[in-house]
Amino acid sequence: MQKTILITGASSGIGKAVALEFAKRDGAKNHLILVARNQAKLEAVASEVKSLGATVSVLLADLGKTADIAKVFTELEKIAPSLDLVFNNAGLGFVKEARLMSDNEVEQIIDVNVKGMILVGKKAAAHMVEQGHGHIIFTSSLAGYTLFPFWSVYCASKWGITAFANVLRQEVAPHGVQVTTVHPGPVQTEFFDPNKADVDLSTTEKTMPAIPASEVAADVYKIAYTDTKRIFNPPKLAMFAEAFRLFPGKMQKMMSKLVEQPEK
Repeated sequence: MQKTILITGASSGIGKAVALEFAKRDGAKNHLILVARNQAKLEAVASEVKSLGATVSVLLADLGKTADIAKVFTELEKIAPSLDLVFNNAGLGFVKEARLMSDNEVEQIIDVNVKGMILVGKKAAAHMVEQGHGHIIFTSSLAGYTLFPFWSVYCASKWGITAFANVLRQEVAPHGVQVTTVHPGPVQTEFFDPNKADVDLSTTEKTMPAIPASEVAADVYKIAYTDTKRIFNPPKLAMFAEAFRLFPGKMQKMMSKLVEQPEK
């Protein structure tokens, strides 16, 4: 029987990479349901996934809108009898001092990174608890364990979603549902484009080199349907996160020296 996998933010970046990874590895064994708001990009990813032998369905949705998320799960009930895996993947950020951020920029981050991911997680959990199995994987970030200057709202959003996932894990475990958080460092995706986070990844090369999205996707595939609680990408970042937990003051001072202040 095919496994049904819902992937949000599937039109680019890590979401696209995860869709391609599962299609390459398992092909016809998976029914991939791809969700994003950019129809052209989403259809292009669907075509690639289909060429690898997987069954594909496409659902258009803005993950910052409650009504769109509700519609996704309404359509999901029509498309597939069960839901085996949800890759709950969304994220945007703006790099500047909090006082310089517009209200709209703050709202965008909270709507997508927090509200959207919580609603997807909540609805997926309800579906999976009812059927008695399933796995929800949240894309958090290294910023969901640590703190970076000029990333205040983004860090707040990722700490929030990490906390939500950790509590959700406790709630659904008795019902046979697993929850994992994924914590990448910089990843080579559109996230850092000028009209988004607007970060030059070459500035991170010495301290924290950006990795290809395919590396994150490979790690996600490895832990799918397991009871893994969290993974860091690359794995050595787990030590970095632990250092923040043990020595928060020293680590924050260090990051203040390493992170370049964006232009005002």
